[in-house]
Amino acid sequence: MAEIDRKLLLDCALCPNMCRCECPVDQALGKEAVSPTGKARFAHMMLEGQLPWSEEFVEAVYSCVGCKGCETLCPFEGLELAEELRLVRLEAARQGVTLNSVQPYLSNLKKYGSPYGSRAPLSEEARGSKGAEVLVFAGCTTVANNPASLEAILALLDRAGVSYQMVEEYCCGYPADLWGDPELARQLAKENVRLFADSGARKLITNCPECWLTFKRRYPEWEQELPLEVVDGTAFLLELVREGRLKPAKVEGLEKVAYHDPCVWARYEERTEVPRELLASIPGLKLEEAAAAGKATRCCGGGQMFQLASPAGSEAIARRRLAEFPAGMPIVTDCPFCREGLKVEGAEVLELVELLQRACCGGSGR
Repeated sequence: MAEIDRKLLLDCALCPNMCRCECPVDQALGKEAVSPTGKARFAHMMLEGQLPWSEEFVEAVYSCVGCKGCETLCPFEGLELAEELRLVRLEAARQGVTLNSVQPYLSNLKKYGSPYGSRAPLSEEARGSKGAEVLVFAGCTTVANNPASLEAILALLDRAGVSYQMVEEYCCGYPADLWGDPELARQLAKENVRLFADSGARKLITNCPECWLTFKRRYPEWEQELPLEVVDGTAFLLELVREGRLKPAKVEGLEKVAYHDPCVWARYEERTEVPRELLASIPGLKLEEAAAAGKATRCCGGGQMFQLASPAGSEAIARRRLAEFPAGMPIVTDCPFCREGLKVEGAEVLELVELLQRACCGGSGR
């Protein structure tokens, strides 16, 4: 298991704190305690025994959306504050402190394999073709909050003639790790790896950036070797468009959209052109950029499960983000957390896969 870098944490705690300008939690809540430096100070002082491991101080450490905004103005090479804070959360759990707000979701993970509670069994239609080389991983947030996006990708795969299958998946495990239960995270990962291996599939596609990042980066850290290639859904669909297997047409009544870059794609992977090329493939559709776009994107408020741990704080961040978009048009994103977060105040938000379904299938089912 990775060790907390106390020197870098102390550097952050003593910094003049210019990064507060790019911290969405600090900007939305306006509290020194949740600024990047404030979080680092609490973390350092608890580690050094200068503050008790109490929920009050641990809550500040949890007040991070993992967006990497602070890193854009950070003078310390190698400092990934979100990762250091994650490790401090794990230490807090060892000290017997986790947030009361996440306990129901941890209980659901242990009982049902999803933070959102019981999962409906897959229909025979959704299971697809047993033995197919492509495995579709929906992700628990999609299943719970927007099953229409899952229906959309299955419809597009059908339209493109891609044979696929689904399994009775578990949560990828990342929420459990974030909330201080690394053993549960590894248990969920192990169950998924077993299911993936039993499926015989060679390629896994998912529309959830956090699930994708967990499979690509965190499973190896948890000593879970994936038996198949992991590809993000947007990139997979773009290849189908490039090959002519999907042929987008004009979407009647829709001339302009704004696109929101999820932090995982824009900041962790620096992948900003793929969704824009996919949007550009839809005839007659004009993209209007947000005031902060591409690698300069700002968080929707849903990163690192912040929507569940701190719903009021998440909504405050989302409202600030919404103000950066052109008015009077739908917002498109390719992240289920971003879609959920940006829906505050009645904003019209679509996942990119839903828009592509309308362009390729006329919004119809399979």
